[in-house]
Amino acid sequence: MMTASPAKKNSAWPDWLAAVLVTLAILGLHFFFLFHAGGFWRDEVNVINLAGSHSLSFMARDSFPVLMPLLIKGWAALGLAGSDLKVRLLGSVIGLGLTGALWLAAWTARRTPPLLSLILLGLNGTVIFWGDSLRAFGLGSLLIVLALAAMCFLLEKPTWRRTGILSVAAVLSVQALYQNAVLFASIGLGGWLVCWLRKDKDTALKILVAGIVAVISLLPYWACVAKWSESAAIIRPGFSFLAASGNFNTVVAFPLPQFVWVWKLLGLAVVSLGVAVFFRPPQRPVRSDAGLTTAELHVFAGTILFASLAGYFGFLYFAALITEPWYFLPLLAVVAICFDLGISVTTLPRSTRAVVFGVLIATAGIAVPFAARDLNCRFTNVDLVAKRLMKEASPQDYVVVTPWYLGISFDRYYQGAAAWDT
Repeated sequence: MMTASPAKKNSAWPDWLAAVLVTLAILGLHFFFLFHAGGFWRDEVNVINLAGSHSLSFMARDSFPVLMPLLIKGWAALGLAGSDLKVRLLGSVIGLGLTGALWLAAWTARRTPPLLSLILLGLNGTVIFWGDSLRAFGLGSLLIVLALAAMCFLLEKPTWRRTGILSVAAVLSVQALYQNAVLFASIGLGGWLVCWLRKDKDTALKILVAGIVAVISLLPYWACVAKWSESAAIIRPGFSFLAASGNFNTVVAFPLPQFVWVWKLLGLAVVSLGVAVFFRPPQRPVRSDAGLTTAELHVFAGTILFASLAGYFGFLYFAALITEPWYFLPLLAVVAICFDLGISVTTLPRSTRAVVFGVLIATAGIAVPFAARDLNCRFTNVDLVAKRLMKEASPQDYVVVTPWYLGISFDRYYQGAAAWDT
């Protein structure tokens, strides 16, 4: 990889300073939410209950593979499950890990700070809220960005040792979320197109090996996945592209609704740059150990972004799910880091860069208080209701919990004398 000139290094210091300050703000928001999130909502309680099992097959009785329950089980084995706050700290660690993964991916690929992804994704209150939840979406987002960073690491110097690192990252990512298989396939496609530009078959083979290892790790779940289309209609009533697009927009419309267009325009720019570079007249092949050039990064990021969007929506269609905003966290994590890989703010013309930098700083200034407002919110108040009932309900009382699904959280928190049912 070419080393930046001293002049460019000196001109990049505002980006580094801004990225560090934004990272500190993200750190503060995660800890702010840690003390405001409250009790565990039904899906979190379900994962915690699964983590208490000694059977991997029982842990897999969820919408995800076994990695999240195993992680919670390991957290408990370290003695960190003595209270709700200690258990919820695991979610905060995962959320902060995603921020670190953004830094790692940007540094590995460009040696620049991930300013775009930190501001558009890291400060997003919806991303923090659901990413820190003890579900697999935050963990899956963290691991798929690490897999993307591992791909950049391999393309920089394609050795079998780095292939092993990519394979481990791929396996962990797909063991967190089934849909990460689609996202890793998109990352692999981006890597293959870089190999195509380099005329490098050996590295393409290494990428294929990592993909095969990830697929093999999912084979134990095949019987479960194959039955998705036959699942009960109440659970999987069918995919609606309109509803999915609305939920996607709900997450990216932060801190203001107009930022839906910011994401769309940045995505269009990254894909367009990738297409333009890929179809330009043939260039002299680059040595595979020379690192990622700017042209290769354009192709890499543009391919991943486009393939991820198409593949992810295709996955949701196959799963026949009614989507929710938090379903899109891993996709948005990949898209956001593609912004940093495909667009370098430091290489823009000085006047354009000043405008873009000003807009980014203004966005961060708006996002922090908006995120704090959104994060001053509990997942559920069932724990508070249960605590009150334990004081007020007598053995002669009978408690009915409605809607029925609140009984999952109620069962965790209620230890009173009165009988209850849903």
